[in-house]
Amino acid sequence: MPHFMSPETPGSGAPARRRRFVSLASRLLTLALLGTPCVPGALGAEDDSGPVNVYMTGAEVRIGRAIDGDLVAAAGRIHVDQPIAGDAVLGAGSIDIQAPVGEDLRAAGGIVTLAARVQREVLLVAGRIILTPAADVRGETWLAAASVTLGGRLVSAARVYARDITVTGESYGPLELSADRIEIADGARVFGDLTYSSPSEIKIHPLARVEGKVTRSPAKLDVHESTANIPGLKPLRPLVIAALFAFGVMLIALFPRFVSGAVRTLSAAPAKSVGLGTALFFSVPPVAVLLVITIIGIPVGLALLLAHAVALACGYIVTALVIAARLARTVQGRALTGWRQYAFMAAALLLLALATSIPYAGTLLLLLVCSAGLGAAVLQRFSRQPGADAWPAA
Repeated sequence: MPHFMSPETPGSGAPARRRRFVSLASRLLTLALLGTPCVPGALGAEDDSGPVNVYMTGAEVRIGRAIDGDLVAAAGRIHVDQPIAGDAVLGAGSIDIQAPVGEDLRAAGGIVTLAARVQREVLLVAGRIILTPAADVRGETWLAAASVTLGGRLVSAARVYARDITVTGESYGPLELSADRIEIADGARVFGDLTYSSPSEIKIHPLARVEGKVTRSPAKLDVHESTANIPGLKPLRPLVIAALFAFGVMLIALFPRFVSGAVRTLSAAPAKSVGLGTALFFSVPPVAVLLVITIIGIPVGLALLLAHAVALACGYIVTALVIAARLARTVQGRALTGWRQYAFMAAALLLLALATSIPYAGTLLLLLVCSAGLGAAVLQRFSRQPGADAWPAA
């Protein structure tokens, strides 16, 4: 497991925290791009003179020992089961925080669950955010998600943007809510002013307690899903397949050894390739979101999203070439050579296009295809012998 340790430079105030966050996010970006898997829970130290920062990535990261510095992690899933004395910067498909964070918490993912105390600020961006009754946030809070459940205790000001917001816990600072549906549930307590914006009236349960002033704001964050249909989208699919074919031809022409090695890697170890590729698939976008949130990191975040899209296209081609090779062995009984590899690659792309067009199952298959090829390409690129086509040592 790679871990980059360095004592924290003393600093105070919001500017110092912002500089430290940008630094941590940049290292998280490095981990996400390298895609180097870590052994979950294996923590080490190089310097005992001060707090030790820990950087982790992999298919699944579980924090099984207390960390006396900052934690930066990107993975498919992250479980925080032991205290973190410093900041936590996390990006994953699923994030579960069950232990205290001594300073700021910054996280982005599919589902984020907070069930512990955070001593300072909290910034969360996710598909779904859940603050359980055990959550206790002492600093300012900023949340953005499709669905948010506010349980536990919020001591300072909080701003929440979502499609659906349910308040079940306690809030002691100014509370600003923006959503299509807002509910103050039974047992909730709001002791500060409540400002909300919504197309419908806020629902306040008769047994809920709201002691501050309730104000409806005309401003509203547009959280509706786009239902616009793009004319001519289906006829464009052949052009997409043609573009992927041209991209595959270019990859083979420019990087023949690398492409060949990635294909061999995926054929030899599909499970390892899918695991690493899935971790990268879900961890890189949250890292880009975290960088964009910092404002100063917008160019880097956008560049990372573009690089991620190109990497996923490469992964798609690698998986298509594996399918093409197996088609060739089935039809011709021999390996691909010359123009035949392009013909069978085109056939594989057509088969994948048909398979991924199946409702629901097609989306899952597309994720699997891109993740498998992406993981194999990263394993090949960062193997012990990057120039070799052989399967890298574990």
